[in-house]
This record gives sequence, C-alpha cells and structure tokens, in this order.
Amino acid sequence: MLFWFANAIFQIHAQGYIVPNGVYYSGYAQDQGYGIAVADNPTGVHTTFDPYTHFWLIPADKAQPTSYTNIFELQELTDIGVRVFLVASNDPVSLPPILSQQWPELAISSTYIFQDGVPFYVGLYTGYQFAPPYPPDPPFQYLGPVFGWAQLQNVGGTIQMLGGALEYGGVGIYAGTENII
Repeated sequence: MLFWFANAIFQIHAQGYIVPNGVYYSGYAQDQGYGIAVADNPTGVHTTFDPYTHFWLIPADKAQPTSYTNIFELQELTDIGVRVFLVASNDPVSLPPILSQQWPELAISSTYIFQDGVPFYVGLYTGYQFAPPYPPDPPFQYLGPVFGWAQLQNVGGTIQMLGGALEYGGVGIYAGTENII
C-alpha cells in the first residue's frame, strides 16, 4: 500500500490478506469421504505439487433418532496437515486460543456427530512447515501460519460446505467473516 504524507510517499505492508480460493470444497471421493482443501503456503513456494493440504469427513454411521448418516470420521492428508477445531461464528481463529486449547480439536481417525440440517463452523490452522522443535510435539505449531474457517452442514448424510475463508500474513481471522485480526 502506498500512502502520501507531508510531500513523501511511504510503502506500508498490509496486516495480512484473504487468500483467494484458500479454502474450497473438493467434493466426495470414494473411500475418502467429503473433502475440504486448505492452502498451506499462499506465498507460492511449495515443496509438493499440490499447494493444498486436505481433510475429509468420512461417513461412518448414524445415531438415532436420525435416518441419515450423522457420524463422520476425520482423516487428513499425510503431508503438513491442517489442525481442525469446532468454533462458533465470530470466534477469533488465531494462535492464542489454539494454544490455550479453547476449542475442541478434531482428531484423526476419531468420529463426530453432525446433526442433519444444522450448520457448524470449523477453525483451520496450517502453514508451510512445522515450527521447531523437530519432530513437533502436540499441540504443534506451524511456520508461515495461515488461519481460516469453513462453515459446513450435514445435508441428509452428505457434508456440504456453505462458505469459508483463509488469511495469511496477519494473526488470524474471525470465523464466518473475512475480517482479519
């Protein structure tokens, strides 16, 4: 950004930006479930061919009284990965609440009940590399962190994505918005 002040021009770096297509719905894949892709390094420098990391919600079973699948298992790509949290609208998805374990974190190979027709938010946290120490111990952190959210909904046993956003270069984003912290 360029600003004019007292006959001088200064360049100031913005405090983060929204990554276009930073979170997208990759649909249903046989034996993988319903996929969400999250850009793990929006700077354009990637160590793999795919600039996204992924997680899937795999239909697992149904709990009564529903007649549709409402139990889903979380799986993710075995690369840098993405940490996924259950959050509420306008929650600040940023490092302090993540490190203080403010929200429930969805664990790989664990199952979760998502009621039919009820939208829910997940907070997303990833980056281009694990932060030291190596190997990272839970709850691990990322270098070049990106923070985001997705609004999902179980629609008759299928997971649909209603919206999402990803922020890079700031310190986080408010769930359900494009407001950078």
